[in-house]
Amino acid sequence: MAQKYGIEPELSWRVIDDEAVILRMSETTYYSLNPVGTMIWNEMEKHPCSRDELIEKVFSGCEGTDLKTVTTDVDELLKDFVQQNLVVEINA
Repeated sequence: MAQKYGIEPELSWRVIDDEAVILRMSETTYYSLNPVGTMIWNEMEKHPCSRDELIEKVFSGCEGTDLKTVTTDVDELLKDFVQQNLVVEINA
Protein backbone atom coordinates (compact mmCIF):
# COMPACT_ATOMS: atom_id res chain seq x y z
CA MET A 1 0.00 0.00 0.00
CA ALA A 2 1.24 3.46 -0.87
CA GLN A 3 1.26 6.22 1.71
CA LYS A 4 -0.78 9.20 0.53
CA TYR A 5 -1.19 12.72 1.84
CA GLY A 6 -4.37 14.74 1.99
CA ILE A 7 -5.29 18.17 3.32
CA GLU A 8 -6.47 18.35 6.93
CA PRO A 9 -10.26 18.86 6.66
CA GLU A 10 -10.52 21.61 9.30
CA LEU A 11 -8.32 24.04 7.35
CA SER A 12 -9.42 26.93 5.16
CA TRP A 13 -7.26 28.33 2.37
CA ARG A 14 -7.10 30.63 -0.60
CA VAL A 15 -4.61 30.96 -3.42
CA ILE A 16 -3.57 34.57 -4.04
CA ASP A 17 -1.05 35.40 -6.78
CA ASP A 18 0.34 31.83 -6.94
CA GLU A 19 0.76 31.63 -3.15
CA ALA A 20 -1.50 29.67 -0.83
CA VAL A 21 -2.60 31.18 2.46
CA ILE A 22 -3.79 28.51 4.90
CA LEU A 23 -5.83 29.29 8.01
CA ARG A 24 -6.43 27.05 11.01
CA MET A 25 -9.52 28.63 12.58
CA SER A 26 -9.29 26.72 15.87
CA GLU A 27 -5.90 28.30 16.61
CA THR A 28 -6.16 31.51 14.56
CA THR A 29 -2.89 30.46 12.97
CA TYR A 30 -2.06 31.00 9.34
CA TYR A 31 0.59 29.69 6.98
CA SER A 32 1.71 30.87 3.57
CA LEU A 33 3.28 28.79 0.82
CA ASN A 34 5.57 29.78 -2.02
CA PRO A 35 4.57 28.85 -5.59
CA VAL A 36 6.09 25.35 -5.41
CA GLY A 37 4.40 24.65 -2.07
CA THR A 38 1.18 25.96 -3.58
CA MET A 39 1.60 23.59 -6.56
CA ILE A 40 1.79 20.67 -4.11
CA TRP A 41 -1.14 21.99 -2.06
CA ASN A 42 -3.32 22.37 -5.16
CA GLU A 43 -2.54 18.81 -6.19
CA MET A 44 -3.52 17.47 -2.75
CA GLU A 45 -6.71 19.55 -2.92
CA LYS A 46 -7.78 17.51 -5.96
CA HIS A 47 -7.14 14.14 -4.30
CA PRO A 48 -4.80 12.50 -1.78
CA CYS A 49 -1.37 12.08 -3.40
CA SER A 50 1.60 9.84 -2.83
CA ARG A 51 5.07 11.23 -2.32
CA ASP A 52 6.07 10.01 -5.78
CA GLU A 53 3.07 11.70 -7.42
CA LEU A 54 4.00 15.00 -5.78
CA ILE A 55 7.65 14.68 -6.78
CA GLU A 56 6.61 14.03 -10.40
CA LYS A 57 4.23 17.01 -10.38
CA VAL A 58 6.91 19.40 -9.09
CA PHE A 59 9.65 17.97 -11.31
CA SER A 60 7.52 18.29 -14.44
CA GLY A 61 6.41 21.80 -13.47
CA CYS A 62 9.80 23.30 -12.60
CA GLU A 63 12.18 23.52 -15.53
CA GLY A 64 15.88 23.52 -14.77
CA THR A 65 15.56 21.71 -11.45
CA ASP A 66 17.16 18.32 -10.93
CA LEU A 67 15.25 15.36 -9.54
CA LYS A 68 17.43 15.06 -6.43
CA THR A 69 16.68 18.66 -5.39
CA VAL A 70 12.95 18.22 -6.07
CA THR A 71 12.88 14.99 -4.06
CA THR A 72 14.63 16.60 -1.09
CA ASP A 73 12.38 19.67 -1.20
CA VAL A 74 9.15 17.63 -1.44
CA ASP A 75 10.27 15.36 1.41
CA GLU A 76 11.05 18.36 3.63
CA LEU A 77 7.76 20.06 2.80
CA LEU A 78 5.72 16.91 3.48
CA LYS A 79 7.55 16.47 6.80
CA ASP A 80 6.70 20.08 7.73
CA PHE A 81 3.08 19.66 6.62
CA VAL A 82 2.70 16.56 8.81
CA GLN A 83 4.43 18.17 11.82
CA GLN A 84 2.19 21.25 11.56
CA ASN A 85 -0.92 19.05 11.13
CA LEU A 86 -1.68 20.61 7.74
CA VAL A 87 -1.99 17.25 5.99
CA VAL A 88 -3.08 13.81 7.06
CA GLU A 89 -1.34 10.60 6.13
CA ILE A 90 -3.58 8.08 4.43
CA ASN A 91 -2.75 4.42 3.90
CA ALA A 92 -4.21 3.64 0.49
